[in-house]
Amino acid sequence: MKVAEITRDKFAEAVKMDPVAVFVIGATEAHGPHLPLNSDTVQPMWVAEELDRRFDNLLILPPMNYGVHSSTRNMPGTVAITFDTMRSVTYDVLTSLFEKGVKKFLVMTGHAGSAHMTACSEACKRFVRETGCKVIFLTDYDVAEEHPDVRGIKGDGHAGLLETSRVMAICPELVGQARPIGLYSDHGFLVLANAEICFPEGLAGDTTDASAELGDAVNRYVADKIEEMIRNDLV
Repeated sequence: MKVAEITRDKFAEAVKMDPVAVFVIGATEAHGPHLPLNSDTVQPMWVAEELDRRFDNLLILPPMNYGVHSSTRNMPGTVAITFDTMRSVTYDVLTSLFEKGVKKFLVMTGHAGSAHMTACSEACKRFVRETGCKVIFLTDYDVAEEHPDVRGIKGDGHAGLLETSRVMAICPELVGQARPIGLYSDHGFLVLANAEICFPEGLAGDTTDASAELGDAVNRYVADKIEEMIRNDLV
């Protein structure tokens, strides 16, 4: 059930069922010229809502729509928060739910930038150390790229074939008609003040063959794999 749509009393009753709280962390981030700024939110939220149909004791929290960004930070539309803010918000959300009696969590982020992932991971690790609760932390992107139809595609990444297909399957009305091609420009160990030069076209990959059919298959694959994780580790 979606936490934002229930009353306080229904929430209290749900907690008695030993629920798994699902906290989706998305982003407001530039995704090339063709994908919406909420791409990193709609992908994991679709997975969360699909999981909700498969379990009777999930609490789907409202998503957080901001993240830590580096390579897209200066691009139009990206709204970034700091590492410390990300870490603090993640920790605070988990702690507040623990204070209400929730002890099992899936923290799923659609944005997979390295600093962003580290901030969320540090928050989850501190929370587990202090409370002993069970927490699964992952990015659905890592699960999605293991789908047999996309595994090992060289050069595919941000706003590429995989993400374009997934968003096309979820909200096709938000996807532009262009199917761009972009290359990631590796600058090695050089520290960059303007890291967006790593994505000259604003994306990485060839979206020519992106399709809603592929996206739907990948999305369902991700839901299947995470369902398995929940059943094995949380319920």
